[in-house]
Amino acid sequence: MIALNRTKKEIINYLIAENEGSHSFGRVTTYMRAFRGDFKPEMPFTFYFLSENRPVMYIYDPLPSEKRSTREVFHGQCTRKKPKILEITDFFEYLTEHQYIRRIYRGLRGRPELPENYVKLWRKYSDFYNDLMSGLSFVCLAEFTPKLKLYKIWTHINKPAAAVIHDEPGLSFQ
Repeated sequence: MIALNRTKKEIINYLIAENEGSHSFGRVTTYMRAFRGDFKPEMPFTFYFLSENRPVMYIYDPLPSEKRSTREVFHGQCTRKKPKILEITDFFEYLTEHQYIRRIYRGLRGRPELPENYVKLWRKYSDFYNDLMSGLSFVCLAEFTPKLKLYKIWTHINKPAAAVIHDEPGLSFQ
């Protein structure tokens, strides 16, 4: 059984909103946009793939190199993102394995290229272990479509707090 915390509820809302052609808001949206790999100044970070199993996180930092934070500070900031990345990618794997969403593997096709002069605006971080690398590959290199089963959960999590149910095996609504 898996409890639906705030992040997991936001992921479900995001998946439904994207499927319906609208937008979802919340803390998880920054991560979801980064998984697509766009290099836009309003994004604090994004993911690029050197190969299908070699993700690199790029952090937006337009400061001149001599004014940027030290390598240690930079790595510390990037390391703090790892637990949230793992939580999100693990939940995508859970939703896929339990048939709440359909995963269509796309690979590197259609992923954005590195922008011109990216080293002036983006700092590279690639210190990922296998669990993060495989999770990022699973999410970033695929498209996901919600199934009816996910819509049922979405309906229940968006009801008032009094409507707590336990009719889906594996998930608890809290």
